[in-house]
Amino acid sequence: MKLRFIRLGLLALAFILTSGAAFGVPVSAVRARLKILSLELGEAAQVLEGAGDDPEVAVERGRLGLYRGDCDGAVVALTRADLEDHEEGSALLQVAQGCARGTAATVVERDDKNGVVVRFQDDEDRALFPLIADAVARIRSSLEQDLGTRLPSPVFIDLVRDQFTLSALSGLPERAAATTGTVAVAKWGRVMMISPRASPAGYPWLDTLAHEMTHLVVSQATRDRAPLWLQEGVAKRQETRWREATPFDGFPPSDAMAAHGIKKGLALPLTELGPSIAMLPTAEQAAIAFAEVASFVEFFVERAGREALPKLLVAMRDAPAGEDEVKAIKKVSGLDLGEWDTQWRAHLASLNPTLPPEVDPATPFVKGPELARRRRLGELLMSRGHHHAAAHQLEKAHNLLVNEASTRCMLADAWMGIGEELAASELFARPKEIIGPSGRWWSLHDFFMMKDALPKARWWAVANDPLDPRVACNELEGGEYPRDPNAHNLCDAARRFAWLARDL
Repeated sequence: MKLRFIRLGLLALAFILTSGAAFGVPVSAVRARLKILSLELGEAAQVLEGAGDDPEVAVERGRLGLYRGDCDGAVVALTRADLEDHEEGSALLQVAQGCARGTAATVVERDDKNGVVVRFQDDEDRALFPLIADAVARIRSSLEQDLGTRLPSPVFIDLVRDQFTLSALSGLPERAAATTGTVAVAKWGRVMMISPRASPAGYPWLDTLAHEMTHLVVSQATRDRAPLWLQEGVAKRQETRWREATPFDGFPPSDAMAAHGIKKGLALPLTELGPSIAMLPTAEQAAIAFAEVASFVEFFVERAGREALPKLLVAMRDAPAGEDEVKAIKKVSGLDLGEWDTQWRAHLASLNPTLPPEVDPATPFVKGPELARRRRLGELLMSRGHHHAAAHQLEKAHNLLVNEASTRCMLADAWMGIGEELAASELFARPKEIIGPSGRWWSLHDFFMMKDALPKARWWAVANDPLDPRVACNELEGGEYPRDPNAHNLCDAARRFAWLARDL
């Protein structure tokens, strides 16, 4: 979004506050904006109280409403004749109106101890709240340790049904979200996420929450002055640092993906990624861009030291107006961005990393149509109770791509249907055989391996696909439920959702 007045550094702010106004913008509007961007929302409200009726003040009242999740209040503040031709005011009003529509009849849960407020578009998703609250507390602590800035309490989260609502709340064009597969956005001082129920096999939704909370911290620490490469690179780095590592973290390797993009001419310069990775023209380019920034930031931290990131965020926040990240990074590290970029590219070339063919965007999987066809046939046969025939089709599908997790899960169900539990268990005995698990893979790995399962396999299952009833219910059948109260509620919600989806 194009700003009507530039983001101001501390020197420019000092000039404005001493001179009374600048560029026709009231001091109160400038002060309120800086407070909002720093997520000091209570102080921003105090600044705006009694600040008058200037159009720029109204814009900041509307912005504050969006940050607080008061969409109706933002609409009221921005619906005025003198803002109809105001570029930013009109854009904010459009977002506020979409937000008001998207949050009608929502349900709100609050946890003051962990400092989180979640607005659920679907009441059935409330069963996810304990998992979210626990994750928020752990992510906040990890971010404070790594980046030196603590998110204020509470963290506001919107969990929505689909990309249409995500677009309405955030202002991200729906077509862009669909093209790049965007499932979450950090905007207006809050996290907006699509429910894991929206994906047939879920997605790593808690790691995604960590990614988006990182965006909030970086925006807060720099007063929203961080360039896109830094925002996304730090967010990718922090996705997994808040929790225990798994054997599947870091796959596909960001160094290899970035090197592939550079070699194929698909990688963009760090400073030319555009306004958002979610708005790149293809999912492939988005994946390569994420790999680029993740690889670069990791390289920067390894060479400049772990204190470099917190110092860089402060340097960007305190830089004079108009000074870009090139000077800020040089102030912190002694090298400018171009010099770091040259060293990083030389580092990638020296590694000569290779990208596994299973995740190489330039290597189409020619057996994909046959794999999809046999999986679908196996699924239909299973639904009609023909387990032997289903197993035959799914064995062939498995042999087409032996390291794919979800096909193993389907084949295991077929084999269990004909009493071949030992054969089914073998599909989950050696994690290194697969390229990345699904929520169901984690669940079946825990079910079959029991004491030999990877640590916290049960938790990883719900962290990826919590509303699959088999995952949520610990693979229990019929009317059986997990003993833990929160797990019981999650299981119940997942079964209700599966029942409703079947009827639809």
